[in-house]
Amino acid sequence: MHHIATDKIDEHFWPSSDAFLDISSVAQLSDGRARCTAVALCDAYGHPARSFFQGQQAHFFYEFEVLDEIGVPSGGLEFHDATGRVIHGKNAFQYGLSVPCLVQSGTRLRYHQIINLEVAPGEYWFTVGLASTDEASYRGYREGSLTHEQFSQLIDEHCRVIDVGKFTVRFNPEGKLLHHGVANLPGECRITVVKGTALEVLPAHRSIDIDAPTIFHITHWKAGSQWIHKILAQCVPDKIVPPQLDETQFLHWPLQPGKVYPTVYVTKQQFDSVRLPSNFRRFVIIRDLRDTLVSAYFSIKVSHPVLEPRLANWRAVLHSLSLEDGMIYLMDEWLPGCARIQVSWLEAGERLIRYEDLLEHDLEILEPLLLEQCQLPVSRERFREVVLANRFERLTGGRPRGQEDISAHERKGIAGDWRNYFTDRVKQAFKTRYGGLLVATGYEKDLNW
Repeated sequence: MHHIATDKIDEHFWPSSDAFLDISSVAQLSDGRARCTAVALCDAYGHPARSFFQGQQAHFFYEFEVLDEIGVPSGGLEFHDATGRVIHGKNAFQYGLSVPCLVQSGTRLRYHQIINLEVAPGEYWFTVGLASTDEASYRGYREGSLTHEQFSQLIDEHCRVIDVGKFTVRFNPEGKLLHHGVANLPGECRITVVKGTALEVLPAHRSIDIDAPTIFHITHWKAGSQWIHKILAQCVPDKIVPPQLDETQFLHWPLQPGKVYPTVYVTKQQFDSVRLPSNFRRFVIIRDLRDTLVSAYFSIKVSHPVLEPRLANWRAVLHSLSLEDGMIYLMDEWLPGCARIQVSWLEAGERLIRYEDLLEHDLEILEPLLLEQCQLPVSRERFREVVLANRFERLTGGRPRGQEDISAHERKGIAGDWRNYFTDRVKQAFKTRYGGLLVATGYEKDLNW
């Protein structure tokens, strides 16, 4: 295995200015108490690097300027692959470092994180962030009186720089693959040779309209995805590729030209990671993350079918917490996936269609979008009939928008419902984590909401 010695860089090393990434145009999610000022990725010699061998060490350097007094600080880093899976993440709290109990305004915090890249060959994007907690909570976490779940509720996130940089992992210098899959895990292999019978596999045959564009409905969870899915499915039922858990139908199966893919929950990086048909159309729908969170809270806790173990776990946790604590829990455990999708398409300059606008102007927006831009093969008359049939009042048997039924998938059907559930504590926690993204997507002008 190819390793590079760690003694090339001593503990006081900090890269020269030319090693740092240009982060001036990278969006920072901040509560105003800290900002990221420098990020560099180097090899073991301290040289800037963007490509590494499997097993090689990568040295991440990042700096935050503290703009207002914070408690016990924790810088952290995580990276994900092209499918959006977080491959590794770790912060100063998890390393158990000796850290200051209080950090004054004007202080700069520098972090040097070393990671052995025992991962699959491919491209990876990394995110850095800064959070803090109070001294008593950190001591309780280190001494074992607080679990991770309890401790996570006591942490304030101050700054997060999503996908600030990327790097590539390659085969080792001998051109050999060290392992398959995401990570290199310890173990052993034994073999027994037995005689077997070959199975004949018959090729599948299907008719494909290669001239029709392949249509992708890109979105995130709780942003009207099932509403749009119903419209598409009723317009072109024979062309729909049914959604699968973990986006298997898009990320892992060969894409079918001329088909329609509703509710594709992927980032721009994930979208670009697959082999796309030559003729395709896409549209991206987002929702105010505050309403997204409220919708998810009631769906996960009450109405959503339990399709996977994660949802069962989230539901159990929510039933053990108050509404306020449950909202904050989902901010950290569930909502980051939605935020990551929004950030990736926002940074790519994609036109973002708001769910809130669709609620008020469904026909005016969807008709030119789907019939003209995406060339959905359905008559204008049939399309209008389907859109009208799928309005909230029709789907709920006459229940007007705004009248709540927490046991129904179509719970309330309005924008701005977050105001009915956000306490001051939830509001502050949300601003800390996602306030900057609300401004970047145009849902707020600043953090004074």
